[in-house]
Order: sequence, then structure tokens, then C-alpha cells
Amino acid sequence: MRVVVIGMNHRTAPLALRERLAVDEAHIRALLQAGVPGDGPAPAEWVILSTCNRVEVYMALPDSVDPWAVFERLAHSLAPLADVDLATHTYVYEGADAARHLFRVAAGLDSMVLGESQILGQVARAYEIAQAVDAVGPYLSRLFQMAVHVGKRARSETDISRAHTSVGSAAVHLALAHVPHLKKARVAVLGAGQMGRLVVRYLHAQGVEDIRVVNRTWSRAEALAAEVGGRAYPWDALDALLAEIDVLFVTTGAPVPLITREQVARARAETERALLIVDISVPRNVVEDVDTLPQVRVFDIDALKGVVAEGMDMRRRAVPQVERIIDDAVAEYVRWLQARAVAPTISALYRQAESLRQQVVRRTLRRYTDRALDPEVVEEVTRILVEKLVQIPARNLQAMARNGGTRGYERVLRDLFELTE
Repeated sequence: MRVVVIGMNHRTAPLALRERLAVDEAHIRALLQAGVPGDGPAPAEWVILSTCNRVEVYMALPDSVDPWAVFERLAHSLAPLADVDLATHTYVYEGADAARHLFRVAAGLDSMVLGESQILGQVARAYEIAQAVDAVGPYLSRLFQMAVHVGKRARSETDISRAHTSVGSAAVHLALAHVPHLKKARVAVLGAGQMGRLVVRYLHAQGVEDIRVVNRTWSRAEALAAEVGGRAYPWDALDALLAEIDVLFVTTGAPVPLITREQVARARAETERALLIVDISVPRNVVEDVDTLPQVRVFDIDALKGVVAEGMDMRRRAVPQVERIIDDAVAEYVRWLQARAVAPTISALYRQAESLRQQVVRRTLRRYTDRALDPEVVEEVTRILVEKLVQIPARNLQAMARNGGTRGYERVLRDLFELTE
């Protein structure tokens, strides 16, 4: 049985092609249940991993089945691809290389953002879906269980996912450093676009309890605030909010500044509490001299570049350590594959010996029909004899497989004992 992965990712295929082949969970479940479309043999086991950055098919299949033919049939069933040379955008890995690829994916080494965490859950979910519809067996079950374990080890034992590598997470990290009580602080996010969503979600992940979202489009502010149990405010409530809050994240990206010194001074006139403003807009949406007000501190996106760069450097330094974890896991999976490869021979050896034992028992019992011979004693004695005879060659064959090869020992066993497949 061969273990193969065929797929494409953000490095090998443009987004336009990946979008054409992307499938959601419901479609994946239906495909796995129905089997590979079209005429031709199917893999014995298969898992489909589809994310915004990759579409991959993992297969366990006999040598007689062409994995590329399976992938082509599947791909052409998902989208019209007459205008695409699939081979130029696709990679194929087999055996140890397939295991290494999946382990690197699960550990975040093959992601667009080094060390991102979301992919580990996506790998685990792809396996869960395949498992739920009986599309996996021992080969891919072992592979995906090990991949999830590798991904968890990489994140718990190294810095591959700990450092901040996005502006949104760095902004929240900076606020945590300057507002130790951030979880209990009154925090507002100005803007409900992509960056605003990221900041709100990071704040929620850090346990911030009072999150307020302000946006020109009320429905977007309301929807984003609802995601995290926060509160939405209309744009004209901004001045009143400035008087109440402890932290403001500005994520709007308007062509002109939205927050002025006079506006903040007016709002903070009746309070002596500190206000931290993190402006991650480009161009800046907070006028530079706001920082000159007492008890008001402003950071712009340039202040975050160092945090992001430092975080990425930390993740890069963790890569060799993650690769060592992967190397160990690949070696373990290969040993398992090698031991699995000789399992049919060992099973055949035991079956052959058991068949011979039963023949001896029947012949013996026929000869002693008129004598006091206990059939259970004969069964037990001959069974022990068979186990002792087969134990040594079976153990040696397994040991050779784990150490990299059977050196013809398996063929000799089959020939000597006339074992069938």
C-alpha cells in the first residue's frame, strides 16, 4: 500500500485556480461518501484538505492504482479545467516525503504566515470528516493522528506560533504591555473592516470583557460586536466614547485624519484617566499632535513594525527545532509503514502454522478414538508448539522491517512455507 499526497498551495498555484478547486465541508463529505467521480479504481483510503491556501488529496492505495489519475478525475469533477495544465501547479509526495509534507503543514511551516495556528485545526477537521464517513483506515489514520500530535508539539515546545507576526496581534500585544489591566479596561475599536475584525478577535481571545465597535455602517459594527459579545456604536457616538474609554484602536484607513487634538482634548477635559490610542491605519487617522495631550499616548503602525519583525525572527529561529520534531515523527511513521508491510507475511505464517496444527490434531484424535485422550490437551499443546515455532521468524522479520529492510528474509519465509498473499 502506497501513501501519497497530491495537491497545490499558495506557492504553486494562483488564487484563481485554488478558488476553482476549493470545496467546503459538506461537499467534501459528499465526495468521500460517493467515491472518486468517473471510471477507474479508487484509493483504499483518502482525505481531502481544502483551505484558502491549499487543496490537497491524501491517499493510501495499492501499487496498481495511479494516484495522479485519481487526482485528475477528482479535479475535473470540481471545475472545468480544460484551460489549465494541472501538472505545472501540482506537487506529488509519496511515503516518507508525504508524511514530512503533512507534518510540516500541521506545524505551520508550509503556511503563508510562518507558524500560523489555524491550519492545525483544519488538518484535524479534514481527518475527522474522513473518519466520520469511513474514508480512512490504518494508513491515513496513523498519518493524520501523528500530524496533529506533531502540530501540537511544535506549538507547545517551540516559539513557532508564540510571537506576534501580524499588525493586528502586535497592536493588541502593545496595548497589553502598556495597560496591564486591559482585560477589565473599556476598549473601543474604530472601524469594522478586515483589520478591525482581527483586532476585535484578538482582544476577545485575550479575555477583554468590554469591547465597543464604532463604524460608519451600523450593520457592520453590530455584526462584529455580536461575534464577541461586545457593543456597537454609531459613528456620531465617537466623541462621547472618547470621554469614557481607556484604549482606542483606530483601524479605518481614511484618506484624512479622523481623530484631532481638539476633539480628544474636549472629550478628556473632565477626566484624569490615561488614554492609549493605537493607530494602525495607513495613512494615519490620528493627528500627530494628539500625543502631546496630558495622559494621552499614541502609537502608530511604525511602532508596531519592530514587534512584528521581532516576532517573525523568533518564529524563524524556531524552525530548526520544529524540523527536528518532524524528522523524528517521519522516522517513526516510516518504521511503522515498514512493519505494516510485512504484516501480511507474518499473518500468513501464523495461518499456515495453525492450519498444519489443526491437521495434526484431527489426525491424532482419529487415531485415538478408543483411548483416553483429552482433545483440549491436544489443542493446547499443539497451539503452544506453533506459537513457539513461529515466534522467532516473526519477531526477526518485524525487527528487520523497523530497521530499514527485510533483506530478502520475507521472500525466503514465503518460499519456505509456501505462503499465499
